[in-house]
Amino acid sequence: MIFAAVILSGVPFLVGFLLQDENFIYSGFLLNPIDGFSYLAKMQIGLRGEWLFHLPYTAQEGQGGFLFLFYILLGHIARVFSLQPILVFHLARFAAVVVMCLGIEAYLRSLQVRWLQITFSYLLVMVLFGSGLGWAAGLFGVFTMDFWVAEAYPYLSMIANPHFPLGIGLLLWFFSKVQKNRPAQWFDPLLGVILAIVLPFAVVVATTVCAVYYFLRLIQRQKIQWKLPMVYLFPAGIALIYQYFAILSDPLLKEWNAQNQTLTPSLIILLISFAPLILFALIGLATWGLRERDANLNLTAAWLISGMGLAYFPFALQRRFLLGWLIPVAIFALFSLGKIANLQISRFRKWFWLILPLCLVTNLFLLLGALQAFVQHQFPLYLSRNDQTTLEWMQLEVCSQKAIALSPAEFGLLIPAYTDCRVIYGHPFETVNANTLKDWLERFYNGRLGREEFNLFVEQNHVDYILWPRNNAAQFPEWMKALSIVYQNDSFSILEAR
Repeated sequence: MIFAAVILSGVPFLVGFLLQDENFIYSGFLLNPIDGFSYLAKMQIGLRGEWLFHLPYTAQEGQGGFLFLFYILLGHIARVFSLQPILVFHLARFAAVVVMCLGIEAYLRSLQVRWLQITFSYLLVMVLFGSGLGWAAGLFGVFTMDFWVAEAYPYLSMIANPHFPLGIGLLLWFFSKVQKNRPAQWFDPLLGVILAIVLPFAVVVATTVCAVYYFLRLIQRQKIQWKLPMVYLFPAGIALIYQYFAILSDPLLKEWNAQNQTLTPSLIILLISFAPLILFALIGLATWGLRERDANLNLTAAWLISGMGLAYFPFALQRRFLLGWLIPVAIFALFSLGKIANLQISRFRKWFWLILPLCLVTNLFLLLGALQAFVQHQFPLYLSRNDQTTLEWMQLEVCSQKAIALSPAEFGLLIPAYTDCRVIYGHPFETVNANTLKDWLERFYNGRLGREEFNLFVEQNHVDYILWPRNNAAQFPEWMKALSIVYQNDSFSILEAR
């Protein structure tokens, strides 16, 4: 089953590559390509031989900080071995998927609950491939989390990026050791720091879950083993604090952080996004809490409870705390199904095969939608040959000094991902004052901007080059004809701004 999950996580990308042709080049992304290109932009920092993170989608550099080191490291690996960044991205994703799948198996096996051991293969399928009822909600025009909150669902994490599955895998290996009361080892502090670097929110999740877990053990008058969490999480916490203060000490990063909000949708949307499993999980949690209180489920119960609490904690990035939350939901759902089936495997199978298809349809819809986008060569999943030629020319001729480019918003997303140039606008979160700048771009490219306002903007933002779409020639301002054209193809003309 683990092998099947790893293979299935790579098949959609293989299809994407096979469907490219001489006119359209596959970007290498499937889920949320906007963030995908931002990962390549961070890798570009490593490709230049640098380590400090600066916002690549903002014209000003700022002082930067040691942030997003995972992707910067991948960029260094690409540079040292002369590999394409997207290839390194997928090699890292493949390795991370293996780590996560093995971590899932290790955590599930650490649960010494006889019923869950009997139904282990069923549980593994549900955890690896389960989702919610987003497919049904979509019929009524409701867009739920199981289509886009990749970090909450193992399969979506597998096809989103490398850092989600790697972070979930590291978290699960840690939880497995806590579950088994394993002693701390010399490498645990290092693993904690790596977790903080790869997925900072996982440290908050791990800390909260451990706190609730030990509270439950305290109620049950069980021994509390604090050494491993302290050894693992204390260095991780120091790394987390550094990242937080690095952001606050840079005005640009501070402003970026303020506009970077990922709030959890309403409780109803959350329940639909994890239904029907969440309904059985809540029944199982109530049964466990009121009757059995099997200590072997303490940690999973702590994770289930913590996830719900953290998801609505008053914090701008609260949604990130649902990391891997389908896992405890699925565990308690199958625990509940066992009680409903009176621990009879034949009756359980009937329930399971009724529920499983409902939990798979959303992922199937998502993959079919991706296939349709692949067949149609939709941007930005695919780049036209002219787009690629433009980016290659820019990197070769004008981006060595980190020139600042004024570009249409959709193409501004690509420029920092493939070149060393910076852009005025390119990403809704990683461009400071994103909404204001996007509005300005729309006015500019719609021909509703005067020469004086343009000159003032160019001077204030130190713009070096302007990319003008050739299909937008009708809006080309008369006064821009005085600017020198340094490059053009069928898609763009590139002009010197000054």
